[in-house]
Parts: sequence; C-alpha cells; structure tokens
Amino acid sequence: MNTWIVGHVPIGHYAYDFPKVRADAETKTVELGEKVFFMKGRIMAGQANIANNQLGVQEFRWLAKEEIKEVVTPKYWSMTENMLAER
Repeated sequence: MNTWIVGHVPIGHYAYDFPKVRADAETKTVELGEKVFFMKGRIMAGQANIANNQLGVQEFRWLAKEEIKEVVTPKYWSMTENMLAER
C-alpha cells in the first residue's frame, strides 16, 4: 500500500495507564502507562495486505467512523472520536 503522511506533528494522542505497575528488575525502571500518537495519513494506492506479516496479524477490516465505536472500548472511543473525519 502506498501511503503519504500529512504533516510532521500528530493530530492527537491516546494516553492510558497499565493495569498493574510493571517493573524491570535489571534496569530498575517502572512502566506506569503508555501514549499512542496518531498521524494523519492518506492512502495513495493499493490495499492492505496482511499475508506473511511479521506481527502475526490475522484479521483486518476497513471501518467507517460509526462502525469503529462498536469494536473499541468506550474510553478509547471518547478519546479518539474527534480525530476522525466525518467524510
């Protein structure tokens, strides 16, 4: 798939806390949560192809904005819905 990322800054982010504090005994670091940054992108040509991917992805769906609400958690939806275009 040929894509183009619009701009150099994220359009938004989603921050969440891990369920339990994760600590690394070797480095003495503690992970409290994570942030996911979203970049605006455009698909120029092609389709997503998950065959032989290295991440083990087995399912892929193109979803409209109103369909995404049905497959994500309410908290995730409330933090990301305004980043998605109406059409």
